Amino acid sequence: MNPPRGGRAPSRFVRGRGRGGGAYRPYFYFRRNGRVIPAAQRGGSEPDQGAAPSAANARPRGWNNSRGKRVSNTPLDCSFLRPEYYVAPEDGAQVRSLLVDNPRAYPGWRLYFPREDYVPQSELAARIIAVEAFFQRNPDDYTVKKIRKCGCIIFPASCHESDEQLKLAWPTMLEDMRNKPLRTLSIIGLAIHTVLVNDSLDAAEEAKTAAQPVLTTIRKFVPPNEYTSKLYVRPQDFAPVELMSSIVHSRVDTLFVVRGIVSSVGEPSYHLAWHAFRCTRCQTEQTLRQLGNYAPRPYHCLKPQCTAKDNFLALRSSPYTRLLARQIIRLEESSISLLTDYDSSLPGELDIELRHDLIDVVHVGQEIVVTGVLKLRELCDNKEGATSTTAGNDLQVYLRAFNVQDASQVQREFSKFDMEAISMINAEANNFKLLVHSLAPEVHGHEMAKAACLLSLLGGSSGGAINVLLVGDPGIGKSTVLTHCAQTTERGAYINGKRCVQSLKQLGLTFSGRNKRVMDAGALLMANSRGHCIVDGVDKLASKQSLLQQCMQGGQLNLPLPGCFSYFDAQPSIVACANPQRGQYDQSRYLVQNIRITASLLKEFHLVYVLLDTPSRARDISLTEHVRALHTGAKKRARIAARFALKAKQNESVSEETKAANVTNLTEDIKDDILEQKLDYDLDKRLEHKPLKAEELDLLPPILMKKFIAYARQNAKPELSYDAANEIKWYFEDLCNNSEAENEKSQFGLGQLLGLINLSEARARLDFSSVVMPVHVRDVIAVVTESITQTRLGDGQGNAPSSSSKGSQLQNFVKMMQMRSAALGRRIFDYDELKEIGTRAGIMTGIAKLVEIANMGGYLLKKGVDMYEVVPD
Repeated sequence: MNPPRGGRAPSRFVRGRGRGGGAYRPYFYFRRNGRVIPAAQRGGSEPDQGAAPSAANARPRGWNNSRGKRVSNTPLDCSFLRPEYYVAPEDGAQVRSLLVDNPRAYPGWRLYFPREDYVPQSELAARIIAVEAFFQRNPDDYTVKKIRKCGCIIFPASCHESDEQLKLAWPTMLEDMRNKPLRTLSIIGLAIHTVLVNDSLDAAEEAKTAAQPVLTTIRKFVPPNEYTSKLYVRPQDFAPVELMSSIVHSRVDTLFVVRGIVSSVGEPSYHLAWHAFRCTRCQTEQTLRQLGNYAPRPYHCLKPQCTAKDNFLALRSSPYTRLLARQIIRLEESSISLLTDYDSSLPGELDIELRHDLIDVVHVGQEIVVTGVLKLRELCDNKEGATSTTAGNDLQVYLRAFNVQDASQVQREFSKFDMEAISMINAEANNFKLLVHSLAPEVHGHEMAKAACLLSLLGGSSGGAINVLLVGDPGIGKSTVLTHCAQTTERGAYINGKRCVQSLKQLGLTFSGRNKRVMDAGALLMANSRGHCIVDGVDKLASKQSLLQQCMQGGQLNLPLPGCFSYFDAQPSIVACANPQRGQYDQSRYLVQNIRITASLLKEFHLVYVLLDTPSRARDISLTEHVRALHTGAKKRARIAARFALKAKQNESVSEETKAANVTNLTEDIKDDILEQKLDYDLDKRLEHKPLKAEELDLLPPILMKKFIAYARQNAKPELSYDAANEIKWYFEDLCNNSEAENEKSQFGLGQLLGLINLSEARARLDFSSVVMPVHVRDVIAVVTESITQTRLGDGQGNAPSSSSKGSQLQNFVKMMQMRSAALGRRIFDYDELKEIGTRAGIMTGIAKLVEIANMGGYLLKKGVDMYEVVPD
């Protein structure tokens, strides 16, 4: 744009290249006599389009043509100077200075409606009056001092349902809260804000009236009125809990409720959101939004009659000067309507933005219910380190939280069909057997181990943990059982020990992000408080077994921070499995010698089962029929959903001789008889399924099992009866007194006694019983007895080895070989040397067969003819 040549008065352009020359292109304004004048509006230029061609239009608006001086206070409009395709930056469009012109009836109007004017007879004003009247009718439920102190108010949906006047004045409040939550919360917040301001004015007037007679004699100080800051409404129970998979683009800016576990917590950030200024000329207050690192200030007064351009006083104590406190957390979804395949997928995750008083109200591993509004943001704005390598133009959905509730205070919701299915399962004649076979139906023949896992999933009513360990040969189905446990538990975490590097990071607390200030919860914290930590291959976590032992013993997890000590409460139930060291379980060795687990950690497990693939014709035939029935559909899981007839419960696992267990004053002979009956009780046979006899057993789907377990844990709270407590006491005393070795006596402590109590409560919870009966204790005794029998050292029949047995001879022979190898410094021995070592170990006969057994067991490696290598321990 070149300056016009005709009629130009002497002037000086502020910016541009040198004077003169055809390439001269000035900027959009110039100065004359200290005033800024647009270049397109000076003397001799063309008039504006749409204006009448006259001599007055040749000069800028607001100027006198004769004297060249400004006679009007109207501000100049220079918007026409922008380029044709001018686009204001996003931050510049959002930075606006707002005039604080609150109506007299509502002193805090601009805090809640900054860009909307007040209309007295509008629908908005009527709703504000209705909510204000509701708060005035319920002064006891909403204390003014408490609301002013915390700066927020909890507004449940029951307030609208129980108040007929509010429902009549605002019938669509529930729909407006779900579809337009921000506007609805602003209406409620403005109403309670007005009530608080009026209450403060009334209190100040009363204090002034009471102090008026005293002021004549004594100067009494009357405190000034406190400014009422913006109040935040916390809605509650306005919408049901939904799945993260239901989030679509149409749900943005609507109310959304999600339930999950806090997996990551970022560092809080603070910055100035709004800054209030006061004009020193007209005393008008205005507020300016602060964005980015640049702190803008007002460049003119917004009052039409004022022409002030500077000297604005910054107000720090004004309610319109607000700090924005912000924190980002990540939520992992925990729903009973979802089944997560941990081998191929992960649970859904959603970022939650906490503001103001909601900051630092949650910690990692806590299960919460969040109510908020769905928003979109660019991935590059995620400064908490959750997503580091993402495209800058992609959008991410997040939830701006309005209210955060502890999940332990919010009950899970079950549909009508869920309740019918749960009632049907409870009406089964032997629901214990049904649930045991429905848990990992692919694994057949190990019903006692699956029964122990099922009782661990149910848990005790007091919240005590039930730890289970499965040990056995590879390929027996241990990982399959653990996978089904992870899917059916109400709250859990899954760790695969085969992925060693990832498992070590996922077990305990870690810090991530660019500055390592994002705290990530491990599996032990994710399964905290009534949850289950499933560890597949606990023997592979050699460096983290101490962390696992600390969590199981003390119920705490230390937080690694330099220079200070802190910890988190972590009391999950551990369900783990381990493989033998040599590839196959050796029954002639102790349990600690077969697996890579320390003795102190092994003692923390209440139930330990050894799953062996022993040759058995009857078991092989049963397994064949079981697999055939699964694939041909004989054991279909849908048939049970068609039977809704409730039958009287007659549990087959309960014997008819229950009257003797209810007697409180029993003699010692009767006690011994009851103990013998319990020890002879074979629960394994009662839980065994016999497909050859055409026994009808319709298995349950995993999703229905998960809902049944969640409902039982939520509603069944059994307590120990006097008779049940006595039977637990007698059985525990019998275990301690009849132990055959000192090391077996040391295995039974207070932890095992607490485990017996939790197992009994879990067995009673399965029947939805409010009291633990002796019949429930009997099933638990059978499960514990089977665990003790399987882990006892022997020849597979539960007998302890003698000094002359093959197992004892093999142990002495191997120990002597290893000592001889360490003493000589070599591991290669011939047959004659091995025979001499066996003679020193006290073995006179059967050396050749013993060497062959050691070779088959992996203790010796054959290197040639009569040449063997000793494998070190």
